[in-house]
Amino acid sequence: MTDTPIVVGEPTGSRDNEVRPFQLEGVDVRGRAVRLGTVADQILKAHDYPESVARILGELLVLTGMLGSIMKFNGIVTIQTKSGGPIPMMVADFERREDGIGRLRGYADIDQKKLSVFGENPSFEGLIGSKSGYMALTIDQGAEMERYQGIVELKGETLSDVARSYFVNSEQTPTEIRLSCDKDTVTGHWRAGGIMVQHLARGETGQERILDRETKEEWNRASILMSSVKNDELIDPQLDLDQLLFRLYHEDGVRVFDSEQMVHKCRCSRERLLEAIQSFSDDDIDHATVDDSIDVNCQFCNTTYQFTPAEVRAK
Repeated sequence: MTDTPIVVGEPTGSRDNEVRPFQLEGVDVRGRAVRLGTVADQILKAHDYPESVARILGELLVLTGMLGSIMKFNGIVTIQTKSGGPIPMMVADFERREDGIGRLRGYADIDQKKLSVFGENPSFEGLIGSKSGYMALTIDQGAEMERYQGIVELKGETLSDVARSYFVNSEQTPTEIRLSCDKDTVTGHWRAGGIMVQHLARGETGQERILDRETKEEWNRASILMSSVKNDELIDPQLDLDQLLFRLYHEDGVRVFDSEQMVHKCRCSRERLLEAIQSFSDDDIDHATVDDSIDVNCQFCNTTYQFTPAEVRAK
C-alpha cells in the first residue's frame, strides 16, 4: 500500500461507501464496483480482530454489499462461512429498506487456540479451514416471500475464489471477482473494495446459453482487463470508482449507473433485546443475573445492553 492518508470523515465529494453498477458498451458484460471507507473501519474496529482476520472479514463485507445491492426489492442478504479452522464462523449482512440505502454489518468468531498455531500472516485456507467448510448465501424478502439459500464449499486460496465458484456452480454465470481489504499504515484506518464482472445470459432454453463463439472473445477480454486491477487500486482514496472503471475499460467504453450508498447500521436495539429475554423462564433469568444485572452483548456491533431482573419480569 501507499502511504497516502485515508479519507475518513466523508468530506464533500467523497466517493467512499458506495456500490457502482456498470455495463461494458456493445457486449454482454455487466459489473459492480464497491468501495468501503468508514463503513469497513467502523465494523472492523468494533472488535479487536487480528489483522489477518480483519482483512478477510473486510472482504466479506465488500462481497455482501456487492451482492446485496443487486436486489431489486427490500430485504436482507446474508453471507456466512462455517468451517473447522481458526475462524469457525464469519457473517455479514446487507439490508435494504424504503430509503434505498444499504445497511451493512458483520463479525467473525475466532478460535484463539487454533489461531495461535499460525504465524503473523496465515493463509486464507489456514484461517478458514476450507477442507471442511462452506459458504452460504441467504436472501430474505420477508414473511410473504420464500427464502433463497445457495451453498458452496470453501475451496480456494482467497475469498474471491470461493465467490467465483459460487456463481459458476449455483448461478451458472461466468464471473470474475476481486476483493481487497487492508489498513492504512499511516492513519491506521481500514479500507475495503472490490470489483466484479459477469457474462449475461444469451440464448433460449435448449440452446447454448452463454459464451458462444460470438461472445467468448469479448468475455475473455473483459475478464482479463478486470484481473489487471491491483489490490491497492481497489482501496485507493485518491482513485474513485469511476476513475478506476475508466482506467480498465476506456478503450471499450463503459457505462455507469446510479450508485447505491452504504452505511454501517446494526439492527440490535434495547427494545428488541428486552422483548427477547422476557421470553426466558424465571430460572433462566436468575441464571443470567450477575450483581443484579443481566448483560446482553450484540456480537455484530459489540454493544452491551444492561437490564435489571425487575425490568425483565415486568411484562
